[in-house]
Amino acid sequence: GKLPLLITLHGGGGKTWSIEEQLKRSSKVKGLSLAELAGKDLILLEPNSSEKWDPKTLNIMLDYILKTYSQIDQSRIYVMGHSMGGRGSWNWIQQSPERFAAAAPGGFSGVSEHDNFTELANFPVFGMVGGEDGNNVASVKKMTNLLKAAGNKNVKYVAFPGANHPQGNKMLFSHIECIDWMLKFSNKIK
Repeated sequence: GKLPLLITLHGGGGKTWSIEEQLKRSSKVKGLSLAELAGKDLILLEPNSSEKWDPKTLNIMLDYILKTYSQIDQSRIYVMGHSMGGRGSWNWIQQSPERFAAAAPGGFSGVSEHDNFTELANFPVFGMVGGEDGNNVASVKKMTNLLKAAGNKNVKYVAFPGANHPQGNKMLFSHIECIDWMLKFSNKIK
């Protein structure tokens, strides 16, 4: 049968990684490690960027991947990321929520009341952040609170106690509950 697709977006530290370095890190702390910990049948996509994540470019990439790999269940596409990857995930789902079944943006700042909360009123979002991750704690909490205020009933939030930014990244990418939660959701392809 067709398999769900999990897209993980790296943070700013990954901007200088080669593909080999990214894969090595992925097996220890990122998407590959999380997919293996979760023990679920899914396809993992870990793009690499030397710039901030651009939803337009990400959509072009996703169109190519979906055209090329027919084994992907297009109603079960998930995106997650931390730091720059969390911001990228948040921006991407605001621009193209219909492409995803759920998202887990974490460890980033800059959430605004002007963000697209009304469009995401029914969109499943799991916000995660290290509990000692400075301004990112308030930002991720604000995101989940504003989603709930917009009527969203499919919002989860966790602040990992005592975790700073790097520790929050590691905990996000080992939080099996997030994968189990996201995989409960699918969307209808229009």
